[in-house]
Amino acid sequence: MTSNLLAPNDILNVIPGQVICEGTVENTLKNRLSMRNYRFDKTEVYIPEMRDYMLVRWESPPENLGFFHSGKWADQDARTDSVTILARGEPSRWFWTNDIQVSHVYVSESAIKKVANDLFEKDVDSLNIDHRAVSQDATLAELMKSYERECLGESLGGQLYADTIETQICIHLIREYSQCKLREIQIDRSMPVSKQKTIEEYIAENLDQCISIDDLAEISGFSNSYFIRLFRNAFGMPPHAYILQRRLEMAKAMLESPMDIPIKVIAMECGFSDQSHLTRLFKNKFSTTPNRYRNKTKATGFC
Repeated sequence: MTSNLLAPNDILNVIPGQVICEGTVENTLKNRLSMRNYRFDKTEVYIPEMRDYMLVRWESPPENLGFFHSGKWADQDARTDSVTILARGEPSRWFWTNDIQVSHVYVSESAIKKVANDLFEKDVDSLNIDHRAVSQDATLAELMKSYERECLGESLGGQLYADTIETQICIHLIREYSQCKLREIQIDRSMPVSKQKTIEEYIAENLDQCISIDDLAEISGFSNSYFIRLFRNAFGMPPHAYILQRRLEMAKAMLESPMDIPIKVIAMECGFSDQSHLTRLFKNKFSTTPNRYRNKTKATGFC
């Protein structure tokens, strides 16, 4: 049961030490990545089954590090920026002979499975990453350091950049360390009519909001990549094109209204970033501007 697994926030319950950088563990959703930095006392420790994969970047490694594997202790060569990977759901035993400083990145199962589904364009039945006691993986170490900087900094676009690095970390783990079992059952390529209706209604009710593939896939109950294929089969176009079409249709109907709604208000209510955004896309679709279209409908008495 997931509730019985050790969560990132409870690490200090099993390893003596202190937090030296709070990071994002406290305020991160379970389906994301998070980070925190620690100073641990010298110890021998049993780490129970983890809820998430735990990536450890050694900032000040121990003089002696031991990992209990296959019934015996094995010495490990941990250096500055070496990386250790602890599998989720599997306990481990360790010792280190002096105080250490480490940076942790926690990777949830749902986060890495979501990336795997998109990579393989097929639902992943299982994804396993075994313990890796010490790896001299410079790429992963740099990704972890970049992720830490973006999580802790206040630079423009920091959260968006951190989201991108989360995906890069997951892809690297899948490429270099994972064993995946893909779902080989015959997949029905059609979206159930009930789900089509739900998606249509959600889009219609939220045209003034940002509508993401993540939102639509979650509502439909499919992975992102599978949802996109089903959507294209059901609606004859990809989701972003369908949403744009619905927004332009809504804008067109509002322009035909006798209420003479300001175009900048129409743009906002139809989900465009501003009036110029609406004007550009409207002209691309209908070969005229919103203002000219409104004047033409008035002149022809369409209203």
